[in-house]
Amino acid sequence: MDPRREKLVAFFLVVGVAGSILSLIALYMFAAGGVFRGTYTREPVTNRIQDAGTLNLVPLTGFVLFLCLCMVAGSLLYGIYYQKTANMRPRKVVEFARVVGRYGITREGVQISEAWEFEEALLPKYYVRMVTEQGRSFEYECPPEVFWACGEGMWGEAELQGRWVGRFTPYIGTPPAA
Repeated sequence: MDPRREKLVAFFLVVGVAGSILSLIALYMFAAGGVFRGTYTREPVTNRIQDAGTLNLVPLTGFVLFLCLCMVAGSLLYGIYYQKTANMRPRKVVEFARVVGRYGITREGVQISEAWEFEEALLPKYYVRMVTEQGRSFEYECPPEVFWACGEGMWGEAELQGRWVGRFTPYIGTPPAA
């Protein structure tokens, strides 16, 4: 996921969780206060409530709680959807792609970059950071064969499919004038 989308998803997730907690607290306070207010403002003969007080704010607070829960669910579903469909886009060949960095992530979430760390890691995921023709830097997942063909600082032709590098062919010689 690109950094802008990650920040937006994280923002909506945090705001949704915080809003849910705060609206639950407010819902309890308004409901309890309204019940007490209604209890001591009853008419003696008809037992009819004269003033509900803060109980009138319970529907509004419930609606805010619903919106916050929708924000949490929406951000989680969007993050899962984006992650699942990241590699299902059409293939494109990018010329003059430059490898900025390469690293791996272990199952435990530890970032590794040395060759001996990859040998010791159990099923690491391989990542390459490239600058494409638009001049933007993105992180791409790749198989081990492509990972070892990508040297940091190399220029080459990359075959991309979403956030996946399927092939990298390095250029021989000096890099093109940018």
